Amino acid sequence: MSKRARGLVWLSSLLVIFGAIALIVVAIVVDKDHPLSTLSPVGRQGRDIAELINPIFIVAGVVFFLVQGAVLALWWRFRVAGSDSGDGEFGYYEDDEFPDQTHGNNRLEIAWTIVPTVLLAVISVFTLVALFALDDVKASDEDLVVTVIGQQWWWEYQYHLDGDTDTAPDFVTANELVIPVGVDVALDIKSRDVIHSFWIPKLNGKRDAVPGRSHDWVIQAEEPGRFRGQCTEFCGLSHGYMKMVAVALPRAEFAQWRDNQITPADMPEEGTQAGEGWATFSQQCANCHVINGVTSAANRGGDPESAPDTWDIYGEFNGPHAGTYTDELVAGAAPNLTHLMTRTTFAGSAFDLYLDAGDDIPYLVLSDKGTLNRGELEAWIFNAPERKPADADDLRGMPARTGLSPDDIDNVVAFLSTLD
Repeated sequence: MSKRARGLVWLSSLLVIFGAIALIVVAIVVDKDHPLSTLSPVGRQGRDIAELINPIFIVAGVVFFLVQGAVLALWWRFRVAGSDSGDGEFGYYEDDEFPDQTHGNNRLEIAWTIVPTVLLAVISVFTLVALFALDDVKASDEDLVVTVIGQQWWWEYQYHLDGDTDTAPDFVTANELVIPVGVDVALDIKSRDVIHSFWIPKLNGKRDAVPGRSHDWVIQAEEPGRFRGQCTEFCGLSHGYMKMVAVALPRAEFAQWRDNQITPADMPEEGTQAGEGWATFSQQCANCHVINGVTSAANRGGDPESAPDTWDIYGEFNGPHAGTYTDELVAGAAPNLTHLMTRTTFAGSAFDLYLDAGDDIPYLVLSDKGTLNRGELEAWIFNAPERKPADADDLRGMPARTGLSPDDIDNVVAFLSTLD
């Protein structure tokens, strides 16, 4: 091997080492600002997880460089030092030749067996301690329990303000879980169809949503803000679009938000654009979507089967099957839209409802001061499966409404804009 070739080998080795260091640094810096980062927690449980992860990352980094350093050292130590010609250049072996073989080194073999075992045992102890601590967290407000239900492909939140999940919820919302700052909120996580997994990394770890089972979880935020999450169990076509948002509000603002959510929506006036939109909505959308106070049977001719404006759509709360949600894989429910305009996202949090839904506009005044993402909302109403893959024929995802005219869609958006 020539000197130039040796120089290239060393240069490539150094590039690999410094490249690995650069990638690690970039990953840490980028992850700190990533919406799904576990390295910048804002909740007590999230901080406990980060305090476990960070030392493990350090240990893993040390092990990585030790192993890579040993590989380079072995390469250098046992390289072919010269050729038979005696010209001082690096030699090589013919295809039918082998270098001297060394078999067995008891001390090294015992060392590289015992050291990783001890290291993993220590990490396991700290991991188990952290897991037990996370499971041992109790809700600080026993009167607030949120039933979290995963469904292809969005999340539903049923708020029980008396802590009793066997009775009908006080109100239901979708996609955005709103909690008070500094309160450990109890979650009762379920699924209507397949296995999902609830994860808002800045606040806590993952908890599966399994059909026929109920998993308790606690979530807490130490500061106000909007924190993104993602379903982490593959659940079909739009798994990647099954997101969620947790919104932490100061307690006084949470109480204001809660009181508004309990209040039914108002029926729009006849002859207005919103009234025309309601007429279209009632024919096209009200068989699936609930708008409390608007999609009631009284508003649709008194037929009790005409619209699902009772809590029965959310489960059976009386009788022998109280607390159950469905025995079928298909959920047959759609997001409650009673106060749609108080949210910042729609369609399983896949799209922003407002163009300026950041932290600059307070959450409680978004419907007044935010700029509606009208183009995305209209495109969703017209052809939802084109925007987000779905299996609408089997009641998984929203069906297309391509028969609606542009005026119909404008009217529906005008009606939805009143739901604040």
